Amino acid sequence: MSQIPDSVREELAQLRQAVDEHAYLYYVLDAPVISDAEYDRMYRRIVEIEIQYPALISSDSITQKVGGRTLDKFEPFTHASRMYSLENALSEEEFIAFDERISRMLGNSGGIFGNEYFCEPKLDGLAVSIRYENGVYAEAGTRGDGIQGENVSQNVRTIASLPLKLRRKVSITVRGEIFIRTADFEEFNRSREEAGEEIYATARNTAAGSIRQLDSAVTASRPLSIYLYSLVEAQEEGLSSQAQVIDFLRECGLPVNPLGHVCSSRDEVLAFHADLEAMRSGGIVRGMSLPYAIDGMVVKLNDISMWNSLGFTAKAPRYMLAYKWPEAEVATLLNDVSFQISRQGVYSPVAELEPAQLDGVTVARATLHNLDEIERLDIMLGDEVFIKRGGEVIPKIIGRSGRQRDGSERPIPLPSVCSYCESALILDDERSHNLRCPNRDCSGRLVERIAYFASRGVMDIEGFSRKTAAKLVQDGLVNELPDIYRLSVAQLSELEGFADVSAQNIHAAIQATQQQPLWRVICGLEISQVGSQTAKLLARRLGSIDALSTATTEELQRISGIGKVMADDIVAWFADERNQALVQGLAEAGLMMSEEETEADAGPMLFDEKTVVLTGTITFASRDQLKDWLELNGARASSSVSKKTDIVIAGPGAGSKLEKAQSLGLEIWDEMRLIECMRTQASRPSTKPDWWPK
Repeated sequence: MSQIPDSVREELAQLRQAVDEHAYLYYVLDAPVISDAEYDRMYRRIVEIEIQYPALISSDSITQKVGGRTLDKFEPFTHASRMYSLENALSEEEFIAFDERISRMLGNSGGIFGNEYFCEPKLDGLAVSIRYENGVYAEAGTRGDGIQGENVSQNVRTIASLPLKLRRKVSITVRGEIFIRTADFEEFNRSREEAGEEIYATARNTAAGSIRQLDSAVTASRPLSIYLYSLVEAQEEGLSSQAQVIDFLRECGLPVNPLGHVCSSRDEVLAFHADLEAMRSGGIVRGMSLPYAIDGMVVKLNDISMWNSLGFTAKAPRYMLAYKWPEAEVATLLNDVSFQISRQGVYSPVAELEPAQLDGVTVARATLHNLDEIERLDIMLGDEVFIKRGGEVIPKIIGRSGRQRDGSERPIPLPSVCSYCESALILDDERSHNLRCPNRDCSGRLVERIAYFASRGVMDIEGFSRKTAAKLVQDGLVNELPDIYRLSVAQLSELEGFADVSAQNIHAAIQATQQQPLWRVICGLEISQVGSQTAKLLARRLGSIDALSTATTEELQRISGIGKVMADDIVAWFADERNQALVQGLAEAGLMMSEEETEADAGPMLFDEKTVVLTGTITFASRDQLKDWLELNGARASSSVSKKTDIVIAGPGAGSKLEKAQSLGLEIWDEMRLIECMRTQASRPSTKPDWWPK
């Protein structure tokens, strides 16, 4: 082994200290002082040094968050002290009863002004317990039954906001909630959909499922966050209140919820609960909004010395509770379960319900996610079930009602063969325990692939619907994507429901997409994890399909935003002979296989690494057109405003997003500022589209 120079050791130590400090500023204090690009530069340098000198790799290095070996199963995790669940209060009266009960049990200890509580939002996530030894991350486990859970140490360590080394050299056990922020979940699902992958129904279930992956590299790819709220050794550390616990956790470098605070009276608790309810519904209260889903508010007696006096029930501590809101739900009958096929052949179950009114909307269908969900709910055809929407757009079944079964109920039949190609279905454990058709030539999968390829976010073939795709496949006119471009007007006019004019229009729309930019073609290839933003990045950096198809994993990883897992997927995709034939077919069909100019040719981009939010109405272009232009000029186009937003472009009719941007002191552009920028700056695309401002 070559000797490690002292200069390298010193550089690595300085880089690690700097990265840890900036992670603390970013995740704990929410006050970053450097750009993401500068942070990434330091991180990549650490990786370079550790690759060259493996002996310098330590367990608390930030590079060790990317995931370790794949497990066969989770080992048991025994908690140092029991992890209790919480008593619920669903109304003001129930909270007041809780407060009065505490006052009676404490006698006069509550004081003449009432009990003092520490209150914070109750995140809808997954509770975990984490152990640090001498300030270094050691292990983590799920709640389980409160006494024993599952050891998920490899997975929890991958969470970006969780430090592997504390700012204090202490041995402590902390507890917290793992969750996914709303904007991150929407972007995650958008990327999966664009990449041709199954989308997830709820942020909560996705967070829980991510932590229970046997391959921690999968967990590392998920946008997980965590807030800590409990310290087992609080009294040993000389802390006398929950507020001091939160301060201690923050000083250790652990992320805590910034909305948590002391409420000095019952009225303050009720007022904060009302504020959270308004924020939960999308409102902004005193310049604040909720960037994540919550299902209530945690109310905890602030004085730790009183906790032991109050004690515990069989399931919950008496000194705290979850003050929730009742969810709108309704009972209806489960008439049937149908299955929908995806582009990857995944069969997703959908509940067919007796139509019922829920939140003013008639609901006849609800998601069942996967086979695990059917088993968990223990439902049968003919059961009366409860459905709710909650924070989700798509209704879901939450369980059976209390109505007794009368024997007429029937088990949900599972298909054994594909209804399109009659291939035997397989159980796909890697895709959320669903049935899947393995036949790549399945007509059902082909219809979904064609519909996706023609969709607005990909090739944008105007007037081309899923119904059109189904007719083309049914009549044998399209067997692979390039066949779309070989269709004649005569063939299209023979389709059921197509007149001469509509056939001519569809044909013209198909041919027009031959001039679509390279990123749309890359997006249409359905490479795993490659959605529109990644496709634009690859097109800018590499400039052609040829360069992309021959790029190595190492070359792809040099592109900011492309990790090893994604790079491996891209290389593997192009190594497949069928995929090579697909690319060749699209090239022969006349699609754009290269960029007019690459990032290297065009010089620095206008919005390099800046997060930009569009709100209101821009009069000269659609939001999708502007989003494409922003991303081609290096911007990260986001749908939500936060402290990490760089620019908000606000057109007429801008509402709450503009108000929040003003309250945060962000840079705000109006339409005229945007037009001036577009007219005066050298910006992509070099050939101006029809919508370009005059």
